[in-house]
Amino acid sequence: MSRRKRRKYNQKTLSEKKLDFRRHLRTYLVMCGFFVLLNLITYVGVFWAVWPILGWGIGLVMQALSLYGPLADPEDVHPREHESGTPLPDLEDRMDLRELESRRPYRDEDLV
Repeated sequence: MSRRKRRKYNQKTLSEKKLDFRRHLRTYLVMCGFFVLLNLITYVGVFWAVWPILGWGIGLVMQALSLYGPLADPEDVHPREHESGTPLPDLEDRMDLRELESRRPYRDEDLV
């Protein structure tokens, strides 16, 4: 997973992560049916559909364990989420341009 995608995933709330898992599960089930159907149409004596089903299933099981099972983080609550479930405003959104420019590790003159 790239840094940008990982950062975006870490910013999601627990309920958003669970919704992503349910979508992933639904896609997995549809694709399993497709693999089995394709295998039955092109059957040459080997049931090859089991390999992509098992491979994808391992990733799906790991995702499920990280959300619902023993690998779940009990403190996996997004910092912007309040007890009521409504997101709090992001403090970084309120930064003005001068403050952002002061945080840059370079000057405009350093750019080529």
